[in-house]
Amino acid sequence: MHQLVDRWANADDIKIHYLESRDYEEDLTPLVYVPGALNDAEQSIEFMHYFKKRRCITMSLRGRGNSDAPMNGYSLNDHVKDINAVVQQSQVNHYCLLAYSMGVPFAIKFASVNPNLKGLIICDYPARYPLIPTTWTERIISNGFIDIEKKHVVECIQKESRQIDLQHELSSIKVPVLIIKGGAEGNLLKDDEVEKYRGNLSNVTITEIADSGHNLFEPDIQVVTKIVQQFIGKLDDGY
Repeated sequence: MHQLVDRWANADDIKIHYLESRDYEEDLTPLVYVPGALNDAEQSIEFMHYFKKRRCITMSLRGRGNSDAPMNGYSLNDHVKDINAVVQQSQVNHYCLLAYSMGVPFAIKFASVNPNLKGLIICDYPARYPLIPTTWTERIISNGFIDIEKKHVVECIQKESRQIDLQHELSSIKVPVLIIKGGAEGNLLKDDEVEKYRGNLSNVTITEIADSGHNLFEPDIQVVTKIVQQFIGKLDDGY
């Protein structure tokens, strides 16, 4: 497996855990990964393995994995601070930012004000942050998707959520953008939302994985990794 080492960043005195490649080729575009709603850095190790020649960074946002879990501070902007802290601490430059699911709105907001990106990959999520219903919190807790001592994390994510349209932020993103959507039942990026991306981004490619729903990594993780590799390879060549 890819040799990743533990690192720590500081976002307003909150420790953010991330994993980073130990060995990599300097001339290849680094890949920075922002996981989905409750995913942590460790869950993306298999995915990172497919990019082991590159410098790879994957993070656990606040309240996830080994990162600190404060009793409040889980808004859209708070999560953007986590990404910024990791990028600043790692001193990564001219990288490709890849975000999956609810990590997408955090990444869009971050990318809109950070010109140091080389590319952006958005995985099966619209350009908006949702107002999360209490039923989501109840489902997460009752199904045991999060440790009971972190029950407050999902409660705060829900309570601090606001419906925020990010179309305006898209127009500020000038780097090449790849949109990957699931084509099967359960996908979260619908055709009308794809058109919003198309209409607001200056350099965008849309790709659909026909056999995948929202989980683009199933049934075959190599399908999505090949799509990402092709895109990031173009970034290596200057697109």
